[in-house]
Amino acid sequence: MVAPMPIRFDAIVIGAGQAGPSLAARLTAAGRTVALVERKLFGGTCVIRDVLQQRRWWRAHMRPIRRDARRFMA
Repeated sequence: MVAPMPIRFDAIVIGAGQAGPSLAARLTAAGRTVALVERKLFGGTCVIRDVLQQRRWWRAHMRPIRRDARRFMA
């Protein structure tokens, strides 16, 4: 049986990205009642859309272009 949800919370964590769930877990471990609110999917934008890999790819491909551009800037 599921316990009824409290009407009042000690903390409300907005966003279930990389920091949200760990913060909610730490607060719960400290004896606080916590509500975790997420609009879409858990994991956050960077994890779901693989933003970090895209940044690495972008940097790797832009490095030679930036290096060549410096030669023409005087």
